[in-house]
Amino acid sequence: MIPLVDTHCHLLAGLDDGPRTAADALEMCRMAWEQGTRAVAATAHLAEQWPDVTPERIRAATRRLASQLDEFGLPLAVYSSAEVMVRPDLEHAWQQDELLSVADRRTYLLIELPPGLFLDLRDMVRGLRELGIRPILAHPERHPELLGDAAMIEELVHLGCLVQISSDSIAENAGWEQTHVLKRWVRRGIVHLVGSDGHSPTDRPPSMAEAYWRIAQWAGPAAADRICSTNGIAVLEGLPLEVPKPPPRRRRWFFRFDKASGFRQAYYPQPGRQPLVSG
Repeated sequence: MIPLVDTHCHLLAGLDDGPRTAADALEMCRMAWEQGTRAVAATAHLAEQWPDVTPERIRAATRRLASQLDEFGLPLAVYSSAEVMVRPDLEHAWQQDELLSVADRRTYLLIELPPGLFLDLRDMVRGLRELGIRPILAHPERHPELLGDAAMIEELVHLGCLVQISSDSIAENAGWEQTHVLKRWVRRGIVHLVGSDGHSPTDRPPSMAEAYWRIAQWAGPAAADRICSTNGIAVLEGLPLEVPKPPPRRRRWFFRFDKASGFRQAYYPQPGRQPLVSG
């Protein structure tokens, strides 16, 4: 298995809802290493819920963790990163240096939607792209509006947004419906990254290996290598990442019985569209 890259893991002790102690953080790092992970975006929330978390505190906490890993003898690479809650003034906040990009490279920004709330992100994606920053949408599968609308995900991808799903969303014990949808996303090429979204050694551990093997089973080892490793390396290094555009969606035919002619009529379900084929 290729060395894995975790682009979303809450490893910084005492900052947000991640590990409470340095010992817990080190245990998470040890677990990640044993899973085959070699580089991690050490992530903390930037949101109103944690007003004391700032980019500089995240940077300082990551430096401390790196020093502790060195003392511990664990060569896991950790990068300062934030998970930014979507807000109306996000573009202004970026221009004012209030946010922290992935790996502090000023190239990619990990964003999340508020829990239980769906927002149209298209204008925000366009605005961030104009500022030279590429958004990464974290765990869209947690929002039913997006899980049930692959076309919206594909539109965001066409606008330049990257999609990151959580490893536990495709684990063996994940729900069948969600797993089935994410399999289609992976096969259509609209999943670009996997993050463990780990928070603790017990409740939400930093597991990546199962996701790698699940994606390899669905779409082949080359796809698993990209999604779980090489794309993540590009993001952590701030390098350009070219991803293929989703292929055109196949139009679905629907049939109805026409009483006057006695034949079935095939049509596209579009308002005002006349049947195209009958027989």
